[in-house]
Amino acid sequence: MHELHYSPSELLDLYEAPRQFKAFLFGLISYKLDMLEKEAKKGGK
Repeated sequence: MHELHYSPSELLDLYEAPRQFKAFLFGLISYKLDMLEKEAKKGGK
């Protein structure tokens, strides 16, 4: 599992962001984690 590191100010910015932006950003994070997981599985063969 890949760890994401955020500073408290970044988390506060995300918490206060508009709903549409949060949905977009969470989608990007989810996509990036999926790609990292696939790369890890591919490299582990």
